[in-house]
Amino acid sequence: MAENGKNVTWFMEEPKQEILSCDKDSSLNAKYLRLNGSFLVVTDLHVEDEGLYGCKGCSETESTPAQIQLKISSGPHNITFLISPTKTLPNGTLYTSSGSNVTFSCFSNSIPEPTNKIVFNAGGEAEVFDSINANSLFFSLHHIASNYLGNYTCSVVNPLSNKALSSTLQLLVYRAPDSPMQCSATHTGVPSGLSLTCFWLGGYPSPLLQWEQNGNILSNGTSDTLVVTVNGSHYGDGQKLTCRGKHLVTNEEKTCEVHLGYPMPWSQGMRTCLKGQNVTLSCSVSGANPPAVITWLRNLSNPNVAIHSGTKYQIAQSGNVSYLTIVNCSKEDDEGSYICMTENGVATKDLYIQLDVTTPHNIVGLVSAILILFLVVVALITGVILYCDPHLYIKAIRRGESEALVLIESEEEDEMQQVADSVVSTQYTGSETRSPDAANGNIYKHQVLFHNPPDHISSDLLSEVSEETEGENLEEEL
Repeated sequence: MAENGKNVTWFMEEPKQEILSCDKDSSLNAKYLRLNGSFLVVTDLHVEDEGLYGCKGCSETESTPAQIQLKISSGPHNITFLISPTKTLPNGTLYTSSGSNVTFSCFSNSIPEPTNKIVFNAGGEAEVFDSINANSLFFSLHHIASNYLGNYTCSVVNPLSNKALSSTLQLLVYRAPDSPMQCSATHTGVPSGLSLTCFWLGGYPSPLLQWEQNGNILSNGTSDTLVVTVNGSHYGDGQKLTCRGKHLVTNEEKTCEVHLGYPMPWSQGMRTCLKGQNVTLSCSVSGANPPAVITWLRNLSNPNVAIHSGTKYQIAQSGNVSYLTIVNCSKEDDEGSYICMTENGVATKDLYIQLDVTTPHNIVGLVSAILILFLVVVALITGVILYCDPHLYIKAIRRGESEALVLIESEEEDEMQQVADSVVSTQYTGSETRSPDAANGNIYKHQVLFHNPPDHISSDLLSEVSEETEGENLEEEL
C-alpha cells in the first residue's frame, strides 16, 4: 500500500473491478470515498460489500497489489424461540403433560450464521440439548419425563462479533398423581373433635381436593393433602363423608369415602379379686371409626377420676383391647365400680365393671366342716329311724360268700340267726334244705335281702318268704 498521503488505486479482486482510480477522490459509486489519499471509506455498508479488496500506488508497476479481506457481520437479530405443543398459563408459563412429544424451535437473523444451541437448566445444572451453526434450530424430545420441567434457553452467538442473543422459556411438565386417593378420620383428642384427612400424592401441580357431606362442601383447596376439623357430634353412626379430587392433566374425578361409626365397648360386667392378689380388667372396642381412645375411670368417692399407670394400676393396650391391672387388691380401696370410657370424636360410650374383693378361706377348715356336716346328717337320719321304731335296727349277716341284710326286732334276733345259720349250713353241707318251724313262724314279718344267694338254698323257703311278704304287703295296703 502506498504511503499515507499519496494516492492509490482501489479495486475489488472478485469480481475484478476498479472502485477508486488514482486521479479521483470519489468513485462513480458514491459509497466509496478517498481519505488522505490512501484510505478507502465505504459508506452504507451492505453484505454485498464483503470481499477481497486490493490497492496499489498510482506510480507503481508491480503486478501483485496489496490485499485486504473485508468481512461483514450482522446480528443476531429477531430471535424467536418456540416450544410446542404446549398450553399457556395466565402468567405466560408453558406447560405440557408428562409422556408427550415436545419440539423446540429457535430462529434468528445473523451474518454470518451464528452458533445456535438449546440449553436446559434445572436446579442450577445446565444441559445442552443441541447445538448447530445456523440461523434455525429444531430439536424434538420424545416422551418427556416429569423431571424435565425447568427453564429452556435458546442462545445464538455471532462468530465474528461475538455478539450474543438469547431467549428463555419456562416449561412445566404436568403429571397426574401416581398413587391412589385415600382418606381417613381421626380423633383430635378434644371432646367431639374429628379430623378428616384426604391425600392424593405424586401429582404436579397439586390436585384440587374437596370434602363433602351429602353434597354440602365442608372444605376444599389445591393441595396434595386436605385436612378439615369438624364437630363429630353432628354426625350419626354410619354417616358417610366423601372427598373428591381433580387434576389438570386428566378429566377423571377421583373419590374416597369415610364411614363413621360409634364405639361399642365390651367386657365382663362382674369381676372378683382375692385380697392381696392382682386382678386384670379388660375392655375391647368394636365398630369405632375413627378408632376409639380407651380411658379407665373410677366411680367411687370421686366420680369419673381417670386412672393412670403407676405402682397401683398398670394399663396396657393391644390393638383395640385395653387392660387394667390392679395390684394388691384391698377391699377398702379397690372394691367398687370401674368405668371403661371409649371416645372417638363421634360418640362417647361407657361400660361399668363391678369389682368385688373377697378374703381367701382356709381350705382345710372348709373340708373339715363339710365332713362334720355330713356326719351330722347321717346321725340325724339314723336318729329319725330309731325314733320312729326303737325296736328295729339293721343287721348284716355274712357267711362265706353269702350276704344278707335283715331288718329285725331285737327279741327275734335269735330266731333269725338260726334261720341264717341253717341257710349257710345247707350251702356248705350239700344236704337238703329245711325250714325250721320256729323260723317259718316268724319269717313272714320281715324281708330278707340276699346279695349273693346260695346255690343250694331251698326253693320252698324262698317261695314261703315271697308269699308271706306279698300277703303282708297286701294287708298293709288294705
